[in-house]
Formats: sequence, C-alpha cells, structure tokens
Amino acid sequence: MKTCIKNSSAKTILFFAVMGLSIIVSSCYGDGFDPELEVETVVTDFAGNDAVSVDKFGNVYVSEFGQFVGANGNGTRVFKVSKSGDVTEFASGLTGPLGNAIDAQGNLYVVNGSGDGAGDILKITPDGSQTVLATINGFPSGLTLDHHKNIYVSNFGTPTVHRITPQGEVTVYASDPRLAGGVGVDFDRKGNLIVGNFATADILSINPEGIVTLIATIPNAVVNGFGIGYITVVGNSVFATGIGVNKIFRVTLDGQVEEFAGNGNAAVVDGLINEASFNGPNGITADKYGKALYISEFGGTGALRKIKLR
Repeated sequence: MKTCIKNSSAKTILFFAVMGLSIIVSSCYGDGFDPELEVETVVTDFAGNDAVSVDKFGNVYVSEFGQFVGANGNGTRVFKVSKSGDVTEFASGLTGPLGNAIDAQGNLYVVNGSGDGAGDILKITPDGSQTVLATINGFPSGLTLDHHKNIYVSNFGTPTVHRITPQGEVTVYASDPRLAGGVGVDFDRKGNLIVGNFATADILSINPEGIVTLIATIPNAVVNGFGIGYITVVGNSVFATGIGVNKIFRVTLDGQVEEFAGNGNAAVVDGLINEASFNGPNGITADKYGKALYISEFGGTGALRKIKLR
C-alpha cells in the first residue's frame, strides 16, 4: 500500500470563500482522495456479483452472473439497490447477465447470454420491458455509453470492441490482439475508451481513431486466470477490481499503479481502505459525481460495498 505523507502547511489548502468553492486538500493520490478513506457494506449476503451501474438518482444496479454452469452463468436477475439500501429485482429471466450501463432516461443496457458463442445486448426500460438491441459474436462482456447513447462492448472471446448505435447498428470500433480478454470498459474525460483485460491485467486505452495503447499492466494480479474484473474511471484514475487477489487497484492515466484498497484476505470486513477485506471484488463503478465507488463481489456469499471518495 502506498504511504501518503501529509503536508501541514496552509499552502496545501486552497480556500476560495469568495467564489463559493469547497476546500480542497491535495493528497498523494493525485485526484484529491483522502488517504483515510473507508470501506463500508451497503448490502450483505447479496446475490448481485457482476457489473455495477448507478443512475442519476443514486440507485445502484447490479447484474447477477451467478456461477459458471457450462459456458454461461446461472444468474438470472439484475438488482436495484436504493440509496437507503433496499433491494428489489429490476429485471429477471436473464441468462448470466454481465456488463450493464444506464442512460439518463433510466433505460438499462445489459450483456446477456454470452456463453454460446454470441451474446445479446438487451435494452430494459424503466417499466421492465426487454428488447434485444443487438447480438455480438464471441463473448461480449462489459459495456459503457457515450453522450450520444452509443454503446461500446468489450469482448472476452475476441480481440475487438464493438459500437452499437441507439438504432442497433453494429460496427467494430477497435481491433487489437490485446483486447481479447477485455471486460471492464469506461471513458476517460478526454474521450478515450479505457479497457481492462481480465486475463492479463492490462489497462488499455483506445483513442477516438481506434488506436490502442497500453497504459499499464497491474503486476501480480492474475491468479488461476482471474485478473481484473471491471474498471471505472474517476478523474485521472482508473479503478480496477483485483478479483483474484481481493484488492482494488488504482492506475493513473499516465501509467502509475498502486494498491488502493483491500488487504488481500477473502472476506467481507469494513474499515480503512488498507485494512478492509473484499471477497472476490468484481464489478465496480462510480456515481455520477465521482463521490463514491460501488463494488460487487464474486466470491460466493458476497456483498455490495462502497468507498466514499469525497
């Protein structure tokens, strides 16, 4: 765990009272994160163990991939968790649902049934109606949206990222051997698409022209083929779940890697980020304002966890 040294000088505090801005205390994390952050449990004994999204009201949506039975997961639902921690089923009747993302109108997009050589991208409206927007060959896994409601889909089985328009038109957005094994996917604030490779623990960047570059490889993160689950981008930081090592990593967009949270023990224990434990952290996302991370757990009896960033 990286050790931060606090500067007690008043110069580290920028106070703009006249402008009505908040006090900002800089830290060695680079994005203004407090090194004394804590992990808390939102829901215990939770079946949601895959991708996580947060809507504009702060409700959290979690896919239930379940566990592998043959080529597919045996999960069938997407859960909705309110800000107060109440859990309801937002969607059911699915087949090992994976990546998800929600738009401003409350439509949820979910990768479904990827284990048989192709997977569907479902659109689920707020009233629960399901339609297949597109079908992607391979093992489509994670997805994210741009500001125009185009969907970008990573692929564990093929070296591609696909783009799907709101009308369901599918094109290859990028193709590169390093993209095979991709799961987590999110945009940075410059419009680059960031992809996390589950199998290699590579963090890759795709620019708007489709050119792929390596940001960093997270060392010692792959255990028995389990590397990093999903990713989310907050400011200049990529947060990645170390599903095999029970840790959360932070990778800066210029390639610096650090262990951000988790002591490596497979357990559900809250506390300071370097003391708390995760049980196979998998899905991860930030709320719309980058104030908190939400993390699902793959390790059997898991939980929905939260880290307040500010």
